[in-house]
Amino acid sequence: MADTYYLFRSDKPAKKFTMLMQSHNHIHRFGGVKPDGTPYRDYTLLSNPKSIHYEPDKDKRNKIKDNYLARHKKDPKGVHAPSSMADIILWSAKSLKGGIRNYEKKFNVKVVFKNKPLTESEKKKLMNINR
Repeated sequence: MADTYYLFRSDKPAKKFTMLMQSHNHIHRFGGVKPDGTPYRDYTLLSNPKSIHYEPDKDKRNKIKDNYLARHKKDPKGVHAPSSMADIILWSAKSLKGGIRNYEKKFNVKVVFKNKPLTESEKKKLMNINR
């Protein structure tokens, strides 16, 4: 049976997302946000007409994507690596849903997307922390 991971909006202002890996007792944050609160661009934002980062030209979008992936090629990779989470979830598909599906396929896991920030109470509940 595949592990189930939980993806939340980040509870930290400098990151976009938080991945909670219950079976490993790990939390990883990925995706950058500028100090002013503006998210750094990623393929999901470049592909979304409602995004401030929308790029209507498909060739330009793909060039930006290729450049990002080339810059991060030597970053540590794997199921626990924030670089892999960004590469796959944020840069492999036009939508977050598609990126999550690609991450699930690559690592044989189930990702439950909670479209809200991770709270301390939810973290304790999911991680079975009794404090």
